[in-house]
Amino acid sequence: MVDREQIEILAIQADKLNVGTNEEAEYLTTLPEHHDTLYPLLSLARKVKDALTLVEPDAAFCENLRLSLLAAARQRLMSRLSLRAKPTRLSSSQAQAEGSTKSQRPIQLFRRHRTEILIGAAALGSVVSVAGIVAYWIHTRAAKAQRALLG
Repeated sequence: MVDREQIEILAIQADKLNVGTNEEAEYLTTLPEHHDTLYPLLSLARKVKDALTLVEPDAAFCENLRLSLLAAARQRLMSRLSLRAKPTRLSSSQAQAEGSTKSQRPIQLFRRHRTEILIGAAALGSVVSVAGIVAYWIHTRAAKAQRALLG
C-alpha cells in the first residue's frame, strides 16, 4: 500500500475517533492484504486517542487572563494616546500647583518639541558641513591664486 493511502486512512480514522466512532475493524476487513501494516497504525491511533483527555482551563485562570489582557491593552492604548496628545499650557498658578519649577521648563520644552529640535540640529549640521566645504574651496582657490602671483 502506498504511504499516501495509509496517511489518508489514518486521517479518516483520527477524524472518526474524534467524533466518537471507531471503524478500525471495517478498515481491516475491507483491506485484509494490508492488515500487517494497518493494524499497528490504527491501534496506535486508538491508544493515543484513549490516552488523551479533554483539558479545560480553570474558570479563575480564564478570568485572570482576561483581566490581565484587558489591563495590558488599556495600558498600551493610554501610552499611545499620551504620546500623541500635546500638553496644554498651564497658567502660572496651575504650574505652581503642579510643582513646575524653572529648572523643569527646559526639560518639558525639549520633550514637547523633541522631533523639531532633532530635525533642526540635523539641518544645522548639514549647513555647517556645506559651509566647511565652501570655506575649504575658497581657501584652496586663494592659495592657488597667491602661488600664481608669486611664482
